[in-house]
Amino acid sequence: MDKIKLIIVLIISLTNISLSGQIKRLYYIDDFTTLDSAIFEITYKVEKVPDTSKPKDKLIDIQKLLIGKKISKTYSYLLFQNDSICTILEKENTGDNFPSPPFGAETDEITRNLHNGILTVKKRVDETFFCYEENKPILNWTILNGRKVIANYPCQNATVEFRGRKYEAWFTTGIPISVGPYKFGDLPGLILEIQDSKHNYTFSCVGLKKLKSSQPIRSQNFPCTQTTREKLQDFLVRKYNNPTQYYNSRGVTYAVKIDGKIIFNPKEYRLPYNPIELE
Repeated sequence: MDKIKLIIVLIISLTNISLSGQIKRLYYIDDFTTLDSAIFEITYKVEKVPDTSKPKDKLIDIQKLLIGKKISKTYSYLLFQNDSICTILEKENTGDNFPSPPFGAETDEITRNLHNGILTVKKRVDETFFCYEENKPILNWTILNGRKVIANYPCQNATVEFRGRKYEAWFTTGIPISVGPYKFGDLPGLILEIQDSKHNYTFSCVGLKKLKSSQPIRSQNFPCTQTTREKLQDFLVRKYNNPTQYYNSRGVTYAVKIDGKIIFNPKEYRLPYNPIELE
C-alpha cells in the first residue's frame, strides 16, 4: 500500500470532520498590481451559518471594503493577515510550519469597477484560485422608512431579493457612494449593514474611516483559473456533495471522524453547503 501523507485540517468548525490530504499551496502578498487609491475603508463583521441544520453555529470573518474613485474592493482581512504571515515566514526561510487560514475566513475577493460596473471575483478553493467577471447585479431595492444610527451615521433601511435570498439593508446617504459589502450596492448611499431573512449571512459595520492619506487598493497576482460564476457554482456543489470523489481526484485521501472512529474515503458522504448565492 502506498504511503499516505496526511495533513489534518478542521473543516467549517465541525468537530467530527477532518480532511486529510497533500493539498498545499501558499499565497504570498508581495506580488501585486495597484488598481486605485482608497478614500474610505469600511470594516465589517461577517457572521455566516455554514450548516443550516445548526443555525446557532456561526462562523465569524472580518472583511474590509476599500473604496477609491475608480475601484472598490472587498476581501477577508483575516485571510489577508494569514497570507501576510506566510509571506514573512517564507522570506525568513522558517521551514514548512505555516499557519492555516482561520475557519471563518471567506475566500472571495471582489473588485468593482465603479465606472462600468464590472465585478471581478477571485475565489480560493483549496490549492486553486478561480476567477470570473460579471456585470454588477441588478438589485431592485424597496426603500423603507426605518431609521437607526450605525457608526455615527443616520441610516435608512431597504429590502431586496438577490439570488435566492431576501435581504434587509441599512444604508447612509451621509456617504453617497452606491456600494457595500460583497456584491451589494445600487442604493443612494453606502451600505453599513445587511442581513438575509433567515439570518444565515450578516454583514455589520464595525469600523469606518475616511482616509487622510491614500491607501493603495491592490490585487495580488495569484495564478488564476478562468471560469464563469455558473461553472464555479456547479463545481462547488459537486465538491460538497461528494468530497471523497473530489479529493481523491486530486490525489488526496479524505477522512471523516464519526463517533470517534476515522473512516477513510467514505462513500455517499456529503458536506453541509450553504453558499451566499443559492441560484
